[in-house]
Amino acid sequence: MKTKKTYFFLSALLVALVYIAFRYNEVKQDTTGLHTEVLQVNEGYGYKILYDDKVLVKQDFIPAIQGKKFFESEKEAMLVGNMVLRKIEKGEDPYISISELKDLQISILD
Repeated sequence: MKTKKTYFFLSALLVALVYIAFRYNEVKQDTTGLHTEVLQVNEGYGYKILYDDKVLVKQDFIPAIQGKKFFESEKEAMLVGNMVLRKIEKGEDPYISISELKDLQISILD
């Protein structure tokens, strides 16, 4: 009888620990504070990558192309900003190439 109680107690403890571990991981992911914001600049749009209120990246112009060309829409700025954000989350360099801009169908020709 004592053995059954011990197994039950250990099983309940294991379930509780697994539940706590998963909940802690969810809370930890939700509180990272890393996010993208679109900003309006002159004749177009840019983006910022922030960690809570701290600006990590501020990009007023389309990256990787010569000259100072703004994104034509909020959607385009958000697409590129989110790509940069994902690279930061993965620990990669947050650089964008012209081929990546073309893959995202960003208006870069003029």
